[in-house]
Amino acid sequence: MSRRPSSSSRPASVDEREPERPVSREPEDVRLRGSDEAEERLAFLASAGELLSSSLDSGTVLQRLAELAVPLLADWCAVDVLTADGRVERVAAAHRRTEQVPLVHELARLQPLDLTAEGGIPEVLRTGKVALLPEVLDALLPGVVRTEAQLEVAQRLGIRAGLIVPLLARGRVLGALSLVRGDADGVPGASDLTLALELARRASLSLDNALLYAEARGAQQRTERLQAITAALSRAATAEDVAEALMREELRPTGPARGAVLGRLEDGCLHVLGSFGSAPSVLEALRGQWADPVPGVDRALEQLEPQWFSSHEAAVRAVPEWARDLVQGVGSGAWAVLPLKVEHRLRGFLLFAWDGPRVFLPEERGFLSSLAQQCAQALERAALYEALRERGGKLHLALEAGKDAEARLFFLLEASRALAEHLDDVEWTLEHLARVVARNVASFCLVELAGADGVPRGVAAAHREPERDVSALASLLPARECFLSGETRFLPEVGPELRERIFQGPEHRALLAALSPHSLLSVAVRTRGRTLGVITLGAAAPCRRLVTADVAMAEELARRVAVALENASLYRDAQAAVRLRDEFLSVASHELKTPLTSLKLQHGLIDRAASGDLGEKVRPRLATAVRQVQRLSALVDSLLDVSRISLGRLMLEPSDVDLGQAVRDAVERMEEVFTQAGCPVRVEVPGPLPGKWDSMRLDQVLVNLLTNAAKYGAGRPVLVEAAFEGEEMVRVSVRDEGIGIAAEDLPRLFGRFERAVSDRHYGGLGLGLYISRQIVDAMGGRIEVESRPGQGSIFTVRLPRSTAQCAPW
Repeated sequence: MSRRPSSSSRPASVDEREPERPVSREPEDVRLRGSDEAEERLAFLASAGELLSSSLDSGTVLQRLAELAVPLLADWCAVDVLTADGRVERVAAAHRRTEQVPLVHELARLQPLDLTAEGGIPEVLRTGKVALLPEVLDALLPGVVRTEAQLEVAQRLGIRAGLIVPLLARGRVLGALSLVRGDADGVPGASDLTLALELARRASLSLDNALLYAEARGAQQRTERLQAITAALSRAATAEDVAEALMREELRPTGPARGAVLGRLEDGCLHVLGSFGSAPSVLEALRGQWADPVPGVDRALEQLEPQWFSSHEAAVRAVPEWARDLVQGVGSGAWAVLPLKVEHRLRGFLLFAWDGPRVFLPEERGFLSSLAQQCAQALERAALYEALRERGGKLHLALEAGKDAEARLFFLLEASRALAEHLDDVEWTLEHLARVVARNVASFCLVELAGADGVPRGVAAAHREPERDVSALASLLPARECFLSGETRFLPEVGPELRERIFQGPEHRALLAALSPHSLLSVAVRTRGRTLGVITLGAAAPCRRLVTADVAMAEELARRVAVALENASLYRDAQAAVRLRDEFLSVASHELKTPLTSLKLQHGLIDRAASGDLGEKVRPRLATAVRQVQRLSALVDSLLDVSRISLGRLMLEPSDVDLGQAVRDAVERMEEVFTQAGCPVRVEVPGPLPGKWDSMRLDQVLVNLLTNAAKYGAGRPVLVEAAFEGEEMVRVSVRDEGIGIAAEDLPRLFGRFERAVSDRHYGGLGLGLYISRQIVDAMGGRIEVESRPGQGSIFTVRLPRSTAQCAPW
């Protein structure tokens, strides 16, 4: 306030005035006098704005505001703010005399403000409007205060007039700036009000920025603390670890004096996982207690929502009388109970207690709720870990058994593969099997099979150490008993006494003493009610002992060996039958060739002898007979070729051949066949295609392909091409536009006796393409087919030109 006398003020006497005080340089500098008052106000406001905006600490901003107002606008100044919980708090004060500043704070302490009161600071905080205090004379001062102590402080401070300006920002009241004159220098004027309002506006902006900064800083700190807590909880493997991480001083929430993490068992009882600052008696009272009767916990359990008690009295009012002793033990201030829930499952409760009353702000509630959520998730993970650990003991043996079972399975797979791959060499297979058993399952293995006389004889033996020969252990007592009874003999513990009973002579005794087996197992190899032999397994240190699971594995192995032996016997029988069949076909084909040759000669003689009318009548029938003989001769030749191929007796005699001429000759010989089938034939051969091939077999391949084209492409054109393919290869292709071949039939088309069409509509044995492929493969070439149903087929033969490139047959 500028120092202008008010019309209503009366001059104070010398005795009434305060003693003279030395005036500092600053008050003289900031007094607004004369015609330069407006400029000085602007300069003051600019300096004030810069000073207020230079800090983001709300306390600093408000203290600077109070210091700016004194002595320019008041003899002393107070700044009161509204706290987040709705209280009024004096946060800054200034006085012309520095030693009087504590009295300003003491006045607020002696007379706490009631926001519901009329007039003064409460009304300014409620309405956000300026309040002007009229001149207060000494006689009226006792009516302004309530107690003698307040009156004494007010008299020492001096209260003559005042101005209360609200601090407004973003439409809300942040606080109030009280400007009080302590002498009789006048009441505030219009210019004082304008200056005070502008100063308050700038201070409000700075205060709002400081509060926003503090709010952001608090949010950042809460986030960082929550991240640190989350990181610590993520490393917790047990519920106790979770509680320990949460209760550590550097991680637990700031403010609470006591805290506890309560776990909830499946039966609903509580158990204390961890705590800080709590009395042992309280923890003991909570331990083993049901959740329902515990104050605060019962409501959290029922509602699954946090329970906030802002004061001890509020907590006492919320619980029944019998539970108040427990509330007394928790503390005399505010406390909170937060349920630890994951989805709809309750893992426990989080308890915090403060020493005094507390209003839980939304930010603090959100932080504590997030903390509870993180704790609940950590407890859920810990419960899962605990469940895994509980199962771990059970699963450990199962895992070990699983590993053994996996090893046994791989062993059986390897044994089965060996047994299936070498049906023609049983002895090698059993020796390999014994080595596999000795390497993977036991220390040594013996395989004995019954001979022609029915007596078991050793056919394979192996030891984990290859240099050791264990074949002399054949006919051990367990093996003999197993062979005779057909039942498994398992000796899990073989001690010295048992070794003395099972050996057969001095050699057995010495070998058993050297091997020192601690378990033996003999299983019978049986099929269709007959015992074919015995497999004996022995385990010695450092190999593990044989167990019951090894018995099942050995019995399965014996069954597979029995099947393999049966298959090997059947395979040998089948091979003998195939050889006998091929030999029969070869002999039969040779024998059939002789009468067929004689029959052809007789047909020729009849043709020459027939003349006149008799010849006209005989020749058509004779032509039919000749064709049938030729067809029969071709079938016999095919069977003979098949037998030669099966016996490995198909011989090639390479010579110089012009492939182009061979193609033309074959087409010319097949002219009558194509004519009967109604197939026009076009041959495209660029010129001579010399090479070294077996001319007869090459002609056989060409005739087979041309015959197929005429048979399956009847009535449609046939294209025959032959050309070089590079410098060392030639290519022949036969294309028809007949019925085509389905894609699923193409892979088996070149097999023996294979056909892609019904034999009811098309004759033949299905050997032509099979023989053609064998001949082409023998010449070092390859034959391929491309076809689609209804679009015909293209058979392509590629052959190397020189003899050196022909594959040996």
